[in-house]
Amino acid sequence: MKRKILLAFVVGVLAAPHAWAADEAGASFMERWDINNDGEVSVEEAEKRRQALFAKLDANKDGYLDSNEFSAAGQEQSEPANTTILRGLDLNDINGDGKVSAGEFMSNSGSWVDMMDGNNDGVVTIEEFQTKWHDRDARIRLRGG
Repeated sequence: MKRKILLAFVVGVLAAPHAWAADEAGASFMERWDINNDGEVSVEEAEKRRQALFAKLDANKDGYLDSNEFSAAGQEQSEPANTTILRGLDLNDINGDGKVSAGEFMSNSGSWVDMMDGNNDGVVTIEEFQTKWHDRDARIRLRGG
């Protein structure tokens, strides 16, 4: 009996930082992406945020994001809400030319909301973001990352 209690305690302690990280990521996401502070991120809000993100990532200001800019952004990543879901070259390079134009990056706003929107109501809530955050971590563990 004592072993079961000890095991439950250890599992709880080990899981707590992961839960806190998801909570922190969700709060950070809503703070940055929920422009009108209604508790939901719409496609329009995602488009505005992605536009600002594109400008930030386009280090050489040539109007395109290349693999070097995505790589540099990933290394500097300090904002949990700016996950690789938003940054991946292969996810955003629609025409396959090895770089991402502002138009390509912006055109994925609706797809991103659709992917994150767990109940298909057209918006992303903090709970949906946190669920996807946990899913992302599970996928990384399965890949051995």
